[in-house]
Amino acid sequence: MRKGMRRSIAAILMVSLAITGCGLGTLKTDSVSEDTGFSNIYELNDEQVYVWKDKGYGDIKKDLAKDKAGREVFFKAPLGTISFSGKEEENDLEIPRIIWFEEEADKAIPTVTDKDVILYLSKDQIPREIIFERFADNGYSIGVAGMEADKGGHYFVPYTELGEDTYRYHIDPKSDAAALMDFEGIDRLYLDKVGDQKVSDENVSDGGVVIGLNRRRLYECQFYSGTYYQDFQLGAGIRTFTSMERFVSYDYEFLHANCIRLQIPEYFKSGYYLVLGKGVIRYVSPEDEAIYSGKETDDAINWNDPIIQYDEAGICIYDPSNGIGTEEEMTEEYDEGISDEEIPK
Repeated sequence: MRKGMRRSIAAILMVSLAITGCGLGTLKTDSVSEDTGFSNIYELNDEQVYVWKDKGYGDIKKDLAKDKAGREVFFKAPLGTISFSGKEEENDLEIPRIIWFEEEADKAIPTVTDKDVILYLSKDQIPREIIFERFADNGYSIGVAGMEADKGGHYFVPYTELGEDTYRYHIDPKSDAAALMDFEGIDRLYLDKVGDQKVSDENVSDGGVVIGLNRRRLYECQFYSGTYYQDFQLGAGIRTFTSMERFVSYDYEFLHANCIRLQIPEYFKSGYYLVLGKGVIRYVSPEDEAIYSGKETDDAINWNDPIIQYDEAGICIYDPSNGIGTEEEMTEEYDEGISDEEIPK
C-alpha cells in the first residue's frame, strides 16, 4: 500500500539528503546547469577528469599555457546521478552500479577519440591505479534499473528483500520514478506493463532496464505491491547506464602542467567509460570513427560489445588488462571434428 502524507514528505526529505550528500550518502549527482567547457587549464577544478579536444587544429602544449584564452578546448567529464556514492572506484558488486543522466544532460558527455586527450587534476596525489569502468548504454528509460526476473519471468525491483531500503539503488531520485519510493511493507515491487508493452526478457536489458522506449513520451506503468496494482505516469527521458566491465591501467604522462594525461588502452572498444570514478566519457575507437555521427546517440555503433570474454562455465578466457588469453586465441578457428552423418556406417 502507498504510505500516507507524512511518509511522502519523509521520502522527499530522504531524496534531498541523498542528493546533497548528507544523511544517507548513497546517491551523488552533477548539476545539469554546471559549466562543462573551458578555455584555460587554470579554470579547471581539482580532483576532476577533463577531455582536451583536438578539433583538427589544436596544440595541447599551447592550450596548457597560463595565458591561454578564447575557444573552449577542455571539457569536464560529468558524473550524472549514481547509485554507488562513496564507492566510485571500488569493485563492489553488492550495490547495483547505475548511472542516470536526466533529460538532455547526456549531451555534456564528451566524445573521445585517439586525437583527444584525457586529463586528470589533483593537488595531492597521482592515482596508483587508473580505473576505467565500462558501462552499458541502456538507452532512454523510465528511471528504474537493476530489475530482476522471478522464475515465472515477471520483473521486479528488489525493494526491501535484500536489505532495508534496497530500492534506493534502483530508482533515479531525480526522475518521475522517485514516486516509487513511497511504499512500505513490501519485499518486491513488480513492473508488469510500460504503456502497451508487457515487461519481459524481450524488452528488458541485461542491466534490468526497460528498453525500446521513446524518450519524449510519458508511459502509464503498471506496478504491483503484492497483488495490489498502482499506475504511474513516468517519462522515458532518462539515459541509463549499468556497469559492464572494469579495467585497471597504470599508464599516464606528465605534461609539465597542473595535470597528467591518462593514456587510453589500445584494446578499448567504443563505449562509455567512468574514469577514476570522477566522470563519464564516450569513447569512439579508430575502427568506428568513420561511421560515428557525432551525436550523443548513434545506433550504427555497438557501444556494448564486450571486451572481456567468458566461456560457457562463466570462466574468464580473455581479459587484455590482466593478460588472460590473446586475440589470436579468441579468433582462432578450431577443427570441430566430423559429424555423426560423416561417420562410416
